[in-house]
Amino acid sequence: MVGVPEEHLLGHAFHMYHLTSPDQTVSFEFQHNVCGRSIYAEGTIDAALFLAKKVRSKAGKHIYNMIDVLREGNMR
Repeated sequence: MVGVPEEHLLGHAFHMYHLTSPDQTVSFEFQHNVCGRSIYAEGTIDAALFLAKKVRSKAGKHIYNMIDVLREGNMR
């Protein structure tokens, strides 16, 4: 239905987003498709390395997200 390649049926993330203005006069749609699991594994490692660096630098308590990891720019 959404076009996931058969070889990625066990590991994919196809997401569709639909935003509509309160008065229903404007609509915005977009999607992102990920085939495979390796990108998630790599992102997990990047996040762990990011957090380890924060702990070593004795950074103050803070809640981080993947945008913080991406902004730092140290992905492998």
